Amino acid sequence: MKLCIISDKEDKSAVYLYEESKKFKKISSSILIPIEKLYIDGYTKIMYRDKDITDYNSCIMHVQGNMFPFSYIISNILHSKKIALSHEPTALLYLSNRALLAKIFTRAKVKYPKTYLALLPEVSKNIVAKFNKIVFKLVDVHGGKGIVVVKDKSTANGIIDSMHSTSKPYYMQEVIEGEVTKLLVVGEEVIGIKEIPKQGEDRSNVAQSRISIRPSDELNEIGKRIAREIKALCCEVDVIEKDGEYYAIDVSINPSLLMYKRISGKNVANILLNAMLEKKEETKARFERILWKKLSKFLPLPFQERI
Repeated sequence: MKLCIISDKEDKSAVYLYEESKKFKKISSSILIPIEKLYIDGYTKIMYRDKDITDYNSCIMHVQGNMFPFSYIISNILHSKKIALSHEPTALLYLSNRALLAKIFTRAKVKYPKTYLALLPEVSKNIVAKFNKIVFKLVDVHGGKGIVVVKDKSTANGIIDSMHSTSKPYYMQEVIEGEVTKLLVVGEEVIGIKEIPKQGEDRSNVAQSRISIRPSDELNEIGKRIAREIKALCCEVDVIEKDGEYYAIDVSINPSLLMYKRISGKNVANILLNAMLEKKEETKARFERILWKKLSKFLPLPFQERI
């Protein structure tokens, strides 16, 4: 397997993946490239200096959502070249805008907090009036940023006016109290971490501590259904439990693999590389089937002897 890893600049998880790939016996060569150093030649080549990375047969993309649409175009070109990908182009499309998360969760048949989108400030204010507490999320900001939990409705109205005056797209969501469970889906394996929030903190990404847990069958199924829906070999799903039911609140395709390695004690990079090897073989077999199906239309039918 020839592996290309595309990442954000100075991404420590990508460096960890690259270092593990050099120890992997079934990888003949690997390269780590910051996405900022790539350029697209026409719509057929993805160049890094004088090297066309479409010559690699496998690619792991570990990039932030704010790299869209450049990352999406790169993924499409790689996909068209029959290269095995850590996630299909649809994953980058879905997660380029967090307002699309509701669509992902609905299609995966997973519960999620009540979510609202509105264009006019007065409509947003009418929605806020229905809740004692509500969370605002910027649709194009990722990595736990761009999230504000509001308890005072008068404060919420000020935020709405500010958002509209600066033309920042956002959506509103009911607040579900509880501890966040993070699920890392890697191939067929699901690794769980529970976040213990700091005292008085509402933001789910502000944790006092994190502990490794063994996900229940239900949590395993939630993580895998969402991963299948966005067609990602590796992704992170955040869920909150309320009254015995789980609600999905966020999805990421560039999780902190080093955090999961440190807390779970598992070599998650090695798990992902094994899953990529299987994906390469599946990709090769799938395109061979497609090619054979096309060729069969031009081949003569086998001779049938008359009875």
